[in-house]
Amino acid sequence: MRRLRLAAGFSQADLARAAAWSQSQVSRAEGNRFTPDESTIARLDQLVRADGALVAAHLMSTSNGSGAPVNATDKTPWAISDIMRQIHRTDVGGETIDQLTAITEELCCEYAWRNAEDLRRDAQAQLEYVGRLLSGPSTLREHRDLMVIAGWLTLLIGCVDYDLGLPRHAESARIAASQLGRESGHGEIVAWSFEMSAWFALTQDRYRSVSEYTEAGSKAAPNSSVVVQLAAQAAKAQARMGNKAEVSRILDEGHRLLGEHENPSRPENHFVIDPAKWDFYAMDCYRLVGEHGRASEHAHEVLRLSRKPDGSERSPMRASEARLTLAVAALESGDVEGAAAWARQAFSAERKSVTHLSMLADELTERLHHVMAGDPGARPLEDELAAFRATLPSR
Repeated sequence: MRRLRLAAGFSQADLARAAAWSQSQVSRAEGNRFTPDESTIARLDQLVRADGALVAAHLMSTSNGSGAPVNATDKTPWAISDIMRQIHRTDVGGETIDQLTAITEELCCEYAWRNAEDLRRDAQAQLEYVGRLLSGPSTLREHRDLMVIAGWLTLLIGCVDYDLGLPRHAESARIAASQLGRESGHGEIVAWSFEMSAWFALTQDRYRSVSEYTEAGSKAAPNSSVVVQLAAQAAKAQARMGNKAEVSRILDEGHRLLGEHENPSRPENHFVIDPAKWDFYAMDCYRLVGEHGRASEHAHEVLRLSRKPDGSERSPMRASEARLTLAVAALESGDVEGAAAWARQAFSAERKSVTHLSMLADELTERLHHVMAGDPGARPLEDELAAFRATLPSR
């Protein structure tokens, strides 16, 4: 067990957490002072990716009552069958897995528009239910599937926490999702956890850290569409550092990567990349490098794509950023009243990412001071910015 644990890159504490054990139990088991039951051995075998080697080792080393190990051929003929029955005993079932997968995807699809508090509550309740299933009997495949579902739910909760202005909660969820992704062997979940790190760094003015996270995420799931989102975050960071040539290079590469992936069946899922998002990414970058004409073109396209046939918005957070992009363009052209009107619409959206919107408001304020420093004509836009900041939660 010790050899397999080390080969899998786990410390005793890591394995204890993953197996819902104590570190003392892991230590005692490795020191031959404690033997887990068969179902625990099967779970440990899966966690260290032993492909049955740990189960086989248990069969070879089970005591015969005298303290000496017995050969597998000395065991009763039905011993293997007993262990296999333990491994396949389950309180879950394929239908439950399918239902949980569908509900989780639906929650991820609601991220763009649903009230953040309500979405978080439902995702948390779903995660707690998955946790209860994980603590009970399940097959090895079901256990892995449940961990994958838990990983997606935890990513979603972390994103919503960050939107609500709860960065420490969001980081805790991100770390948990990363661990679930690694333990279940799901590289895409790991990659999205790095994408979240890039997003956090971007909104916290840690621009040079973004490339480190985007590279790690791309290595975790090189064939997944998450690499397009990672490229977008890298381009945004370069734009905020003023590296215009690098922005163009990354946007071109991201557009190429986008073309390698088929259109998703549920493009509204927050954790998939659809072609409509590319206008959104490009809009942000062009605004930051001062190409306000191109930024405005993309912003109007984002607004068009965000609008449902009935006039409501399917992506209010994207639409808010598009309106702030148009506010910057109006300001640069000398239309302060127009800029204030666009800002008012952006800040009044019910579904918003407080943290991200605050960053954009700061950038708009910086442009306002640059363009109209000390000018009393700036008052309409200053009032809108002040009114928005008054609504922010205290930190």
